[in-house]
Amino acid sequence: MTEPANDIVNGVRRARLTLIVVMAPFLGLAFMLSQFLRSAPAVIAPDLRSELDLSAAELSSLPAAMFLGSALMQLPVGVLLDRFGPRRTIAGFLLISAAGIFGISVAQSPFGLAVALFVAGCGIAPVYMGLIIMLSRWVPRDRLATATSIAVAVSGTGLLLSASPFAWASVAIGWRETLGFVGLGAAVLGVIVWVVARDRPPGVSVAEPVPETLGQTIRGLSLILADRRLYGVAAVASISVGSFLATRSLWVGPYLNDVFDLDIIGRGNVIFALSAAWLVSALFYGPLDRLFDTRRGVVSGGAIAMAVVFVLLAVNNSSSVVLVTGLLMLLGLSSAFSAPIFTHVRALFPDSHTGRAITAINLFTWGGVFVVQVTTGAIVNAFPADALGRSPLAAYQAMFATLAVVLLVAVLIYRRTEDVPPSKDIAG
Repeated sequence: MTEPANDIVNGVRRARLTLIVVMAPFLGLAFMLSQFLRSAPAVIAPDLRSELDLSAAELSSLPAAMFLGSALMQLPVGVLLDRFGPRRTIAGFLLISAAGIFGISVAQSPFGLAVALFVAGCGIAPVYMGLIIMLSRWVPRDRLATATSIAVAVSGTGLLLSASPFAWASVAIGWRETLGFVGLGAAVLGVIVWVVARDRPPGVSVAEPVPETLGQTIRGLSLILADRRLYGVAAVASISVGSFLATRSLWVGPYLNDVFDLDIIGRGNVIFALSAAWLVSALFYGPLDRLFDTRRGVVSGGAIAMAVVFVLLAVNNSSSVVLVTGLLMLLGLSSAFSAPIFTHVRALFPDSHTGRAITAINLFTWGGVFVVQVTTGAIVNAFPADALGRSPLAAYQAMFATLAVVLLVAVLIYRRTEDVPPSKDIAG
């Protein structure tokens, strides 16, 4: 290669590295924000229950509204990502999430709070899918699971911030005021992402496909939905993510309040430990598919480990906060295998169908989270609360046992889906 050609290649590499360094922190913040919003209700759930006089079923339906918003937006978001690209779509929807967060901070009724949560859920809908699309353009295919896991781990900081720091801020200035500042940050972040992000690396030219309409996307999606392989992955994705988020985003707070009598700071500290364990999990799950050359095996092992922890929580009668914190940390350590799930989906379908396949899995995943949230609320609500509105230990034990059984059933369904190990990507 001649010296001028080398200079050109090196210049492109430097430009690419510069863009990654500039883009990564702000895209990471967007992902952190989405995790924060989905997880924050756990800390303040007991306060919401008493402030708005909510039953367990009503309490579960509120954060479920956020996941419903994310689920319903998956098809429109897929169209927008194709038509306008991840940069503009993510940036624009961050402004929508900011409006939803402001609405949450001022809501005075269950209905108003549910609407605001729904809007916030719509606003964060494109973040994960948009980031996956960006990574698939910037990262070699056989390393996509590792890169995605690193991104998920970075987003886990949002889980940490929604635990102890959110609890401390809520005590210091109030949870409404804290969320007001978060909403302002989301609006500013949307503008920054618009300015600094790029959809593709420099020097990469591709023939742009004609963007699909929503109707074309729905018709195209029907081809993916006709493929039986999708449903095994959808089963494990919806139930594993739904089980973890129902626990982490909602029920762990009331559980610690009702059974262990922990105040908001105590709950925040335990939830922080759970979130930190999940963050570590997100980092170590990423390379496992390449280490063992299996994606289905990694996902199956993670889901089974989750089910075992739920069984341990279901049979735990101890009043030890240390013990339950350890069990919740084990849940976090076993749960962050969404990256291998999405790379498995991507490997099952040709590049021309990747967007639709990811859209379908997102639709099933967030729809599954909504269903799990509402179902667990019905389970806890089936056990009468005491005079202070606290649910009994048996209610949470029944919920944990149900999640364990459903997870194992999901694994059995998933195991019928063919494995596509990373070695096939390299060979291809």
